[in-house]
Amino acid sequence: MIIPILKRLAWAMLLLLVQVLVLDKVHPWGYGAPLLCPLFVITLPLGTLRTEAMLWGFGVGIVADIFAGTPGISSAALTFIAFLQPPVLELMAPRDSEEELRPSFSAMGRWNYLQFIAILLLLHHLVYFALEGFSYFHITDIAISMGVSYAASLLIIIIIEHIRNPKK
Repeated sequence: MIIPILKRLAWAMLLLLVQVLVLDKVHPWGYGAPLLCPLFVITLPLGTLRTEAMLWGFGVGIVADIFAGTPGISSAALTFIAFLQPPVLELMAPRDSEEELRPSFSAMGRWNYLQFIAILLLLHHLVYFALEGFSYFHITDIAISMGVSYAASLLIIIIIEHIRNPKK
């Protein structure tokens, strides 16, 4: 029981370190920054309770907020996708999958897993940038920042997932 919690905690700390030390300093074309923390929520296993997923999402989000200086934005966005992750995973998981399915290319198939990542990441970015902009006077800049960040985040997450699960 304690080993899976420690593994999740180590995974969260690794993602937070990369986000805080590297990705928060990268702004492609001067817009947005790639966001890696949603990968933690995306990779929660199928049997994870919704409340547990939301607590993990909030915890990772609040730490990201503290280091990034974004009061409550990451925690709100990660809690939101953590709320939606279990039912979306149930919809996208193969019918004959095991109860403790860990979302990955090998477990779900390339296309299903890519759709799963893209949906949750898009929802995360919609909430994140809506809260960050908090004004629709500069909707064009917000949309460009969200698009650039989404594309960069999706690319980085796909690369990380191919490194983590090289099979298939």
